[in-house]
Amino acid sequence: MRCAFAGEVLVDGVDVVKMGQPELREFRRHQTARARSHHHVQPRKPLAIESNDPRLNAALIIMEQHTENTISIAELAASVGLSRRQLERLFMDKAKMSPALVYRKFRLERAKHLLTQTDASLIEIALEVGFESAGHFSRIFAKAYGQSPSRLRAQQSM
Repeated sequence: MRCAFAGEVLVDGVDVVKMGQPELREFRRHQTARARSHHHVQPRKPLAIESNDPRLNAALIIMEQHTENTISIAELAASVGLSRRQLERLFMDKAKMSPALVYRKFRLERAKHLLTQTDASLIEIALEVGFESAGHFSRIFAKAYGQSPSRLRAQQSM
């Protein structure tokens, strides 16, 4: 992926800025399925953020592709041809949340899926979704979902 000039965002050689909404949805679905093995495909999109803004859609694709190897919001903004502040304004206008919050929600939804669908340890899941420690992951997860990852997993196994 690279940004050749303002207005052109390439993801795997495809200019996602020039795509229409149906083509972009299909592209996102294909990118997500291709990026993960059959064991890691999510049954639904983690966040239902629909937008006709190609820069926002490109940023969402990049977030989905970088749940494990997270990138900074500044890098994300640069990859879609915006400044960090422009990207923050775009997200607040279209998604009603900051890009950092949207990114965290992507990662937490992925973690929730892994907790309920795999036997991976908490540290493995924490690392897979971009957290550096199981303790930090557990605190953030509990704050977001009102229960610890261990409790969610225990309830799912009953």
